[in-house]
Amino acid sequence: MTYHHHFNSKRLSQELELKATDCVRHLSGWRPAVEEIKTWPEYKPQPLRDLKNTANSMNVHSLFVKDESQRFGVKLASFKALGAPYAVYKILSDKVFQQTGLRPSSAELRSGKYRDITQYVTVCVATDGNQGRGLAYGAKIFGCRCVDYIHNCVSDGRKQAMEELGAVVIRVDGEYEASVARAKEDARMNGWHFVSSTSWADFDDGTPQDVMNAYMVIVEEALSMIPAVDKITHVLICGGVGSIAAAVFLGFYTRFQEFKILNKDKDTSVPRFVVIEPEEADCLFQSARHGDMIPSDGTLHTLMAGLACRAPSPAAWKILSWLSSDFMAVSDSAAVEGMKELATGASGDIPVVCGESSAAGMGVMMESCRDFVLREKLGLDSKSQILIFGLEGATDPEIYYKLVGKKPEDVFAAQTAFNATSSERPSEED
Repeated sequence: MTYHHHFNSKRLSQELELKATDCVRHLSGWRPAVEEIKTWPEYKPQPLRDLKNTANSMNVHSLFVKDESQRFGVKLASFKALGAPYAVYKILSDKVFQQTGLRPSSAELRSGKYRDITQYVTVCVATDGNQGRGLAYGAKIFGCRCVDYIHNCVSDGRKQAMEELGAVVIRVDGEYEASVARAKEDARMNGWHFVSSTSWADFDDGTPQDVMNAYMVIVEEALSMIPAVDKITHVLICGGVGSIAAAVFLGFYTRFQEFKILNKDKDTSVPRFVVIEPEEADCLFQSARHGDMIPSDGTLHTLMAGLACRAPSPAAWKILSWLSSDFMAVSDSAAVEGMKELATGASGDIPVVCGESSAAGMGVMMESCRDFVLREKLGLDSKSQILIFGLEGATDPEIYYKLVGKKPEDVFAAQTAFNATSSERPSEED
């Protein structure tokens, strides 16, 4: 694989912290969103994979993968199944309250009790697939209409998945930003609700804040599952416009600040936060390199379709420029290598399904075993404890099969067999 690396020498500076202050304050109240989602009938904590053998082969202490490949089932299979549906719930709750003076529960909205009101509400978004699928799902279960806008490079398989959930899907001639502009304009003209995590106003209120708060479910789960959170040295995540990376890094930073208060005598250094993007859609990397938010001048042609974004979210960038230690832009081969490694469980670990927009973190770790310069740049050694966020599964099974050579259902079957075998093994105490 080829890569470009930038170390953020201004990380955690007071100057950047001050610029991020309003964003952080507006995102500090995520607990109600997390607790609400935990009441949903489809909610189930998604696993943290402890890849002990892979860590040993890479000469690091620990390697964990937060596996979102079955979030709300294999048809949704992405962290974005959290944000958009929660935003829909909040939008419809507000609409019902405006007309009745009563605040409905999510269960009441699901039951159709207020469908005479909600059926006239339309939500929309511009999407590479996962956000649109999550929005369509939220509209379906809570009872409103959904319009998804996609650009030229979105696969037919992802388009069909949105339509199967009841969305009207409109393909726009152009790249992702063209679909964003069309979706926002149609929403303005028609009185629809544009549902996105991208914020131009420091997440001060409304839908982007709701989406970001819902994303914190995966952070809370990861923090509760990692054996020793304060020992984590590296957190790797994909880029895009930067919203999910900002949420994850903020969640971890907040927890580490709590550690410092509780354990004044212990070393609780904040982990290195690493953002990974495609070479051809490297808006975060370029912004970090230039010290100011700028768009990518790449083609946006990448297998990592969910990351094919021209420019960062302005609010997310304030958080990332403050908290991120490393920015990387990588070739598509990083994602493919990572997908294959995770799917095969080659080192004797459990196989994991990870989609092309989220597997580059594993590809980077594999490259660090071959490239000692990269290993040094990332500060990796035998004591490193790494967490990779695998934020999507096989969101287009046909593409997954072409890249990995295995069907996702076969990898899931191998997972089941692995778990069955593991449960039969005697423990060390036995």
